Amino acid sequence: MGDNDSNRSLWRFIDGSLSVSISMLLAVLVGRCGSCADHWGISHLKTLTEQDNGVIILGTLLLFPSTVALYGVLQMWFAAKEAVEKRAMERGRREGRQEERERISRALAEHGVELPPEVANILLDGSSADRPQR
Repeated sequence: MGDNDSNRSLWRFIDGSLSVSISMLLAVLVGRCGSCADHWGISHLKTLTEQDNGVIILGTLLLFPSTVALYGVLQMWFAAKEAVEKRAMERGRREGRQEERERISRALAEHGVELPPEVANILLDGSSADRPQR
């Protein structure tokens, strides 16, 4: 659990650092944008950057929206990563079960053990063995 906590702290630090960097980059880009004066909302922000410390003020104003956007992107990224990992683990588990069933079937056949048809069917295709029991 301690390793997971350190990873979480690291990602929070990186998330915060990226948020500040992105908000400042957006503020600089708005300040240098020549065609931004044509857009109503952005023209007000551009006017703000032309004042003393305007870029810093705009960067600070953009910090919360950039944090929310970045947090959402990172959350989606990690959720997708977790889903792919779970799917891969389940696929590996299923393949491992099938290989084990085949090995058991071969071992039983080598020893001449006769199984009831229902048990043999479950062992061969595993369809009802993979389903959760009620």
